[in-house]
Amino acid sequence: MIKGDIRKQQILDTAERLFTSKGFEATSVQDILDEMRLSKGSFYHHYATKEDVLRKICERRAEQTAPKADEQDGTSRNGLQRMDFYLHEMIPFHGEGMVFLKMISPVFSDPVGKSVREGYADALKKAWAPYIERALAEMIREGSGYTLYPETTADIAMNLVNDLWQLLGDEIIGSVRKPDTQVSAGLLLEKIEPYRCALENLMCAPYGSLELLSLQDLLLAMDAVREW
Repeated sequence: MIKGDIRKQQILDTAERLFTSKGFEATSVQDILDEMRLSKGSFYHHYATKEDVLRKICERRAEQTAPKADEQDGTSRNGLQRMDFYLHEMIPFHGEGMVFLKMISPVFSDPVGKSVREGYADALKKAWAPYIERALAEMIREGSGYTLYPETTADIAMNLVNDLWQLLGDEIIGSVRKPDTQVSAGLLLEKIEPYRCALENLMCAPYGSLELLSLQDLLLAMDAVREW
């Protein structure tokens, strides 16, 4: 790795630590410079704004989700179980995905937040594509799913999952920012159901074979967001 790339990664590492501990809005570019003993010129040589840094951090996190999840994947899973596991791991409402949501939560529904969400979603698709396609191929071989167009089917499936987690984020984070808005885990499960059914139909999978997120996942996510 060349020197400029090392410096870029160091800025991202420092900014991510500060965004996580202090919050994105409470962290200034100067805070990052002070922490690193870095000049403004060096910072702005690599990134135009604090928002650009947040966007790159989130994209980097998205790129790391698939390899990490694949390492945890048990070989005893069949293709359908693996597909459900992969789709579940794509959704950032558990584990390290919550770090991403915490960083972006203050601006989740703002223009900056929406831009970061789009970048994160695109990075998720790029990272997960080979894994989703592999699981789909296993489903077809095993007879638990079917499609004539596996690449397109995988792409549509990932688009649905990206739409779902952003919808859930708007609901959960929005309810915290607006205390008069009540959101229950049961209501969120109802919002998941059309996506779950659409994914099963898309892949010709048996009804009820995909879960995506459990009630426990949603309750833990809601509790974590309230503590922020």
